[in-house]
Amino acid sequence: MTWVAFGLFVVLLVIVMTSQIVRLLGEAAVGTLASSAVWAVMGFAAVRYFPILFSLMLFISILSVLTRLWKDHEMVVWFAAGRSIRSFIPPVLQMGVPVVLLIAALSLFVSPWAQLKGREYRAASLKNEEVSQVSPGIFRESRGADRVYFIENFSGEGGQGENVFVQIRQDGKISTVLANRGGMYVDDMGDRWMWLKDATAYQALAGSPQYDILTFKEGRVRVENPEQAVINPGTESMRSKDLWRSDVPQHQAELAWRIALPIQAFLLMLAAIPLAFTNPRGGKGYHMVIAALLAFSYYNGINVMQAWLAVGKIPPAVGMWPLHGAVALLTMGLFWWRSRVRG
Repeated sequence: MTWVAFGLFVVLLVIVMTSQIVRLLGEAAVGTLASSAVWAVMGFAAVRYFPILFSLMLFISILSVLTRLWKDHEMVVWFAAGRSIRSFIPPVLQMGVPVVLLIAALSLFVSPWAQLKGREYRAASLKNEEVSQVSPGIFRESRGADRVYFIENFSGEGGQGENVFVQIRQDGKISTVLANRGGMYVDDMGDRWMWLKDATAYQALAGSPQYDILTFKEGRVRVENPEQAVINPGTESMRSKDLWRSDVPQHQAELAWRIALPIQAFLLMLAAIPLAFTNPRGGKGYHMVIAALLAFSYYNGINVMQAWLAVGKIPPAVGMWPLHGAVALLTMGLFWWRSRVRG
């Protein structure tokens, strides 16, 4: 099981890293991430996926090895020696408990640190790389095609430009802003803004000759319309002890999610033992489908309950414990069922 787990982890890591690099390169192409920061940000992002990858590694490796024992009729020898399916629990725990403890350390301490450093590195790279912000002398369009930006001159040292042009299309209106100076910055939520000074804004309905004119000394415009996340990036990078002391529902939801990852890994590790049962004569892989549905439903249930905790639908005292309890009862039921099959 250990050797299978090592090989499986490498495969899962390559798959996740491939999807991450494609996503980050797409962000770099539209200017939401500095091109020089792609690999560093990918490394920080990978750490947050480690607890999930280790959990999948445990579940799939135990399931695949024990399934092979059933198909090769080695379970007959196991049972003939007077052992039961519950006798697999000690060796599985011997391999799995250290990994579960590693998942707990990653989820509660290492992943929040990596998330924080990744956000800081992303913000610093955007601030220091002028091409990622707004290329001087080039019109840039947002991903939603509702905003257009232009800066005539840009100073990398001062982080600002001159003669800024911004056009925004929203609710059937066209707003055009002309500013003497402007620049880009990233707020604590990770959203990108353009600040403007000594500016004049012209707003009108599309095709209308009547304009509303507004002059202002300072202002800012959001570069993109971000999707609203249930748990914001600032919460994800908070230390676990700070989440524990907080009464904010979002903080309680994030803490419950971090605690749920090692519990999920432990329960799925045990559930893989009875789920590996297969009829050697049948040659069907129905048990693999059931195992995949259980793991998928459990993980998605954790995400759903996290969202409910964040919006206050579930009291923090209840948390995700009903879900963990249901999976624990299901695991014990599977052991009882497979023990009857042996008899």
